Formats: sequence, C-alpha cells, structure tokens
Amino acid sequence: MNLLKYIAKQFGKPTGISGKIATIVMNCINQKQYQATIENLTVNENDVILDIGFGNGLFIKKLSKKKPKKIYGIEISEDMVLSAKKLNQNAVNQGKIELLKADIHKLPFSDNSFDKIYTINTIYFWQNIKIAFAEIKRVLKPNGLFINTIYSKKHLEKLIITKYDFNKYDVNELAKLTIENGFELQKIVEIQKNKSFCICVKNN
Repeated sequence: MNLLKYIAKQFGKPTGISGKIATIVMNCINQKQYQATIENLTVNENDVILDIGFGNGLFIKKLSKKKPKKIYGIEISEDMVLSAKKLNQNAVNQGKIELLKADIHKLPFSDNSFDKIYTINTIYFWQNIKIAFAEIKRVLKPNGLFINTIYSKKHLEKLIITKYDFNKYDVNELAKLTIENGFELQKIVEIQKNKSFCICVKNN
C-alpha cells in the first residue's frame, strides 16, 4: 500500500502502533480546535453529551473537567476505544463516561438522547453525510446543540496526506449542507483564519 495512503487511513481509523502515533499527532495539532469546541459547547451540569470519533480520548478527558452529567463517545476503532477507556479509567468506572465502538451511520442510542453533540475532524471520513446527519438529528434533543469542528478545504488541500481518503468541505458549503439536513445555523466560529472553524447548529 502507498505509504501516504496508509497514513491517511490511520487518521480515519487509528489502529495499532501507527494509530496511536496518529492520535498523538492529532492531539498536538488540534489544540486550538479543542479549546474552541469546549468554549462553544458551554457545558453545564445537566448536559448529556456525545463525542463522535474520540480518538485516544484526550479531548474527552479535557471536557470531563467541565463536569457535565455524562459523556458518551463512539469510535470505529476498537484500539482507540481501549486506549480512551484506559486514559479515562476513573470516570469510566464511575459511570461518568461511556465509550463504545460504533459507526456514525448507525448510532446505538435512542431518539432525543443528548443535549449536545460534537465531532472534531471526523466528517472527512463519513461515507454518507446525509445518513450521518440524520442519525445526529435523531439522537439530539429538540433545540440541542451540534458542533462540527473542521479544517477548511483550502487548508486541507495544502497537505499532501489529504489526497487520500479525505472528503474536504468549504466551510460555507458545509454549513449550507447542514441546514439542508434539518439543522438551524447558530454561528460559524473562525478558530484560525481561513484554516479551522466550528460550525454551531441547533436541532429544529
């Protein structure tokens, strides 16, 4: 397999040692995105929150310091589920965090389960964006908040690795697509100029 394609796959589904290295890299380069996501979630003590694609669980560990009622997370990589559980072991044992192997296209939750949902840099790997949005809409409570934190298409196209297995989106294009799939746009937060954004929407 082409080396760059292999590395790109590790960002989409981190597996084994290479996957662990990929998530460490992501944790380093995504710090500003993490901070912006936490700030715009405005967590309160009654929130039940879903993380879509939590990687090695570092962001969930950061978010748990805001003391929401409970954080759930889904991840398609079994290796990352194990890593994230280990990193958040105390909170997992206390029932404050629950981490599952699952796919965005078929969320294992009842309708109207969550007050807030977020995902950071996972949309590039969704196979069917309409089904994914429909699932988020289904499990998010009415007027619940969904934050989609991304790097812009313009930025990603500068990176050689993203020529493989990355679906890239212009931020305005993605905001329009989100609205077309049943959400109400609240705001677009520019984290780094022309580079990274939070698209913040509510469930209609």
